[in-house]
Amino acid sequence: MAKPEIYNFEISDENFDKIVLTNSHKLPVFVLFMSPTVSACVSLESTLIEYAKQFAGQFILARLDIDMYQEAASRFEIENIPTLRVYKDGEMALQEVGLMTFEYLAEVLRQFGIFDPSEDLRLLALEKHQSGDTPEAITLFTQAIQLNPKNIKIALDMCQVFLDVNMLEQAASLFTKLPDKIKEEETPRYLIGQITFKKLALDTEGTKALTEKLIEMPDDVDTKFYLAICLMAEQKYQEGMAQLFDLLKVDKNAKGGAVKELAIGTLKLLDLKHTELAASLRKTMNSFMSN
Repeated sequence: MAKPEIYNFEISDENFDKIVLTNSHKLPVFVLFMSPTVSACVSLESTLIEYAKQFAGQFILARLDIDMYQEAASRFEIENIPTLRVYKDGEMALQEVGLMTFEYLAEVLRQFGIFDPSEDLRLLALEKHQSGDTPEAITLFTQAIQLNPKNIKIALDMCQVFLDVNMLEQAASLFTKLPDKIKEEETPRYLIGQITFKKLALDTEGTKALTEKLIEMPDDVDTKFYLAICLMAEQKYQEGMAQLFDLLKVDKNAKGGAVKELAIGTLKLLDLKHTELAASLRKTMNSFMSN
């Protein structure tokens, strides 16, 4: 099956009627009046191009540079840029002025029947998981993937849910199926960090046993170290780092440098999703490691 064509044009005063008005009887035409020298215009243009690729064949994107075609601003009464106009059946159906977020544009597209049903299922699945109905969430994620296997956000969210409920095998299996080209992005890197902690925790006695053991041997290095790993695996990063800090305050080279290495690795992981917590913990660590 041939891929749908991506409709993305640079237009002028002269071909406006042909590309915009005529084609608007077939598909909605999104016209961006812009200047390449204005950052808000460039940002909105980039987002619209991304949507034009995602919803190829469902709408036409037309971009008009008012610096190059200065008479256009007067003809179309453009007072501020960026200005986005949507034309349908030969008439302007909607106008938005100013920078719009990715999410806001999604709602604009939806007004013209342009949306991804799998994305609705993904968001509903997240709601179900957050409300405690994880089995229903997994069912919805599965349906969403079947609707649109190319929606990577579904697989990423489903992997996170598997990790949240300790379904490590399922999470790891799903992660391996992700395209290699996205595995270096922030969310996949955060997921692989969690998977790694989960796997490391499997080789310990577990959080409960280690916590009880620590009461009997509060200064035992191995117990603190393995408890930290278990806490990280449960995404209790602050508590886990506290165990590592206790060890580093006594010996900066604890367990032959393994404690410091784990602390630094955890901070790098937190930088991906929990920047404020990472900054706070890094400040604390630096305060005693520099002495």
